[in-house]
Amino acid sequence: MSEMLKYLEDFPIQCKQAVEIARKFPIDRKRYDSIEQVVVCGMGGSAAGGDLLKSYLQREAKIPIEVNRNYLLPRYVGKKTLVFAVSYSGNTEETLSAYADALSRSAKIIAITSGGKLKELCHKDGIDVIEIMGGMPPRATFGYLFFPTLVLLERLGLIGSKEEEIQETIENLQMLCKQYNPQSRANSAKEISERIKGHLLLIYAAEHLAACAVRWKNQFNENSKNVAFFSLLPEMNHNEIEVWASSNEFTKKFYLIFLRDSAENERIKQRISITEGILKDKVAGIQHVVSCGKSLLSRLHSLVYLGDWVSTYLALTNSVDPIPTPMISLLKRKLSQL
Repeated sequence: MSEMLKYLEDFPIQCKQAVEIARKFPIDRKRYDSIEQVVVCGMGGSAAGGDLLKSYLQREAKIPIEVNRNYLLPRYVGKKTLVFAVSYSGNTEETLSAYADALSRSAKIIAITSGGKLKELCHKDGIDVIEIMGGMPPRATFGYLFFPTLVLLERLGLIGSKEEEIQETIENLQMLCKQYNPQSRANSAKEISERIKGHLLLIYAAEHLAACAVRWKNQFNENSKNVAFFSLLPEMNHNEIEVWASSNEFTKKFYLIFLRDSAENERIKQRISITEGILKDKVAGIQHVVSCGKSLLSRLHSLVYLGDWVSTYLALTNSVDPIPTPMISLLKRKLSQL
């Protein structure tokens, strides 16, 4: 059995542990007063939690929450900005650069890492750092990288209590784990992976599911080594839909995956239905994936979790080990030689 499957089976436990770590972490609220914006700095798997944080809180948070995937921070970052420097390895060069930029602007910084240079710098600079378990692929540590940011925003009084939603989310993940694990007979994750095998993948989703769409795309890339793209509705109805004006041999290589949610705007539902009707004869197939859970937090995690399972099963179906990322390693080696 692939080690990635073990990580997926342990994911509900990981989320519970991440919440406990964040709740027990000693934090001085006075140190983080007068926050006017939140910026999550990270790359790849370390940025995925920031994406979900933004999607989850965008209708609730009274201050902006942004994700920064770059060496430098936006100009507005300053003394009233809370910067989460998130690097699982602690050695991500873009995040280390953004950390230095935040420090030079006297931003309020909290780091989340398993160690590395980031942990070392935080201890030297007197910056709060939440240390999480190391030794895993960053994309398998979504719970460790997401829940501390959410819990700390709650503890700092920047958002309301999330205790009930977090508990429901963990319970929902425990239920889904039983459905998706390799021993399950009615395994929808495995069925989807078999359906989409051998195709180029395109994920469509409503705007509030942007973080889930990005995660699905990235997991297909890293776990399955499969070409995948994503687009959001309604925006794609104003441009990308023209790509499908004709049906040909190339369009038939695509399999479309619509991520769905009960909180979709009524017009979005109509747009999805019409878009599917226009495209169904132009592509290899269409798959709808529906979130499950009561709270938005739980529903978002249900989509993320299913995508992780589907991409892992697709890798195994293609006889690909989902753990190694040889092209990323090659690129890092070449960068280190400059």
